[in-house]
Amino acid sequence: MLVGTALVTLVFAAGVVGWRFLRDDDSSPGGDRATWSSIALVDRVSGDVTLVDADGEVITESPAHGRTGSLFAFDGVLSLANSRTLTVLRDPTDETAEVLTIEMPERGQIAPVRTTERTFLALGPAAGGDVLLVDPVDGVITDIGELASSASPTTPKMYVDTMRTNDTGSMFAIADAANFQTIVVRPDETEPYFLADQPVAVGDDLVATTQTVGLQADISLVDLERSAKATASTQIPAGAIGVMTDDALTFVSVDGGVFRIEPGDDDATRLGAVAVPTGALIQWVHPAADGRRLVVSGDTFEAVVDLEGRTLFTTTFPSAVDTPPPDPTWSCLAVGGSGGYHSIIDLTTGEQLADLSGIDDVIATSADGCIVLADRGGTVELIGTDGTATIGDDVTAVLGPDGHSVVRVTTEGVTEFVPIDDDFTLGDPVDLSGLTGSNTLVTFVPD
Repeated sequence: MLVGTALVTLVFAAGVVGWRFLRDDDSSPGGDRATWSSIALVDRVSGDVTLVDADGEVITESPAHGRTGSLFAFDGVLSLANSRTLTVLRDPTDETAEVLTIEMPERGQIAPVRTTERTFLALGPAAGGDVLLVDPVDGVITDIGELASSASPTTPKMYVDTMRTNDTGSMFAIADAANFQTIVVRPDETEPYFLADQPVAVGDDLVATTQTVGLQADISLVDLERSAKATASTQIPAGAIGVMTDDALTFVSVDGGVFRIEPGDDDATRLGAVAVPTGALIQWVHPAADGRRLVVSGDTFEAVVDLEGRTLFTTTFPSAVDTPPPDPTWSCLAVGGSGGYHSIIDLTTGEQLADLSGIDDVIATSADGCIVLADRGGTVELIGTDGTATIGDDVTAVLGPDGHSVVRVTTEGVTEFVPIDDDFTLGDPVDLSGLTGSNTLVTFVPD
């Protein structure tokens, strides 16, 4: 399916780009769509950035940001990354706006940290070490290792995938493997906080931490003065993630039990259970729908539970499936992964919205998770609650946050912007080929 360098780079760019979308907490699919302001065309070798509108007209250009391997687009900000630097164009439409350049750690990785307010970027070495927390909108960089070193007996060793945050992004916690502690930072404060054990979830005032031996864990709800408001023993998966709501922690144990711990508890309250198939193990648990749901996955099953312990959806697969964790802001979920897909479901109700059986892979999703670009035997399809559209055979495509905008590249190297109507009818394509080359990365920049 992938033909030529341009096609490969387009797919890679789409894989690391995300968007924040606007909706009410109780909204279901069919609410306001996410919007975007421009399409970014980035030369992979030079780092030249060209922004165009839906008519293919150039809005602005920002040249010479250096070799670029991946793009991140959130909250109206475009960031370019390579092995050495992260370049943040805080206002990509303004040629005179400040450009923020951050040195990448050796063998560094970048992980978006999603909140309901905005998206942060966490930078750190894959083998562990110092971690930087970047606010691309305000241009604020929090060097967690530097803040913590003066109060740590050993230089902190952190991993970006252990970072947890509250809903609004006002407090972050990350595991320090060198000192067996949790480091807590607030972007508007200059001093960190230190808690025992490892972070599970973060609330507005409390942090849930766990001390695990084997599969047995002591989970505590702790304030920033290290005062434990509750401690209970239970079983949770390694690296488990829970949800903090009004200082109460909801989580899933290794056997599928759904539990809650609140201040004052000395035992976890069992709310319900996920039906784990015989012989199967829970591989991960992740929040979705802005923390109102938990998605639970194993090799041969996937389930969705609410914070009262009710299972809203569950399915099993005939063989092992590599299911990717959801974006925590999605209101829909494409159930399945490499090895088999099931359907798109509404995370609020568990209702099945669209059939995904027979597709080979999900290439990209809309900002709310309710529309996907899928590969079916070399044909790229757009699949959503209102229909299906064929984008093309043997093409590569990038999906806009609204789910109704696509940039596709044909086998002949033609790059086109294609709008899609509400009834999933393709509109007249806009040729962008004059602005792209064989090393062009493409993404949509959200408003």
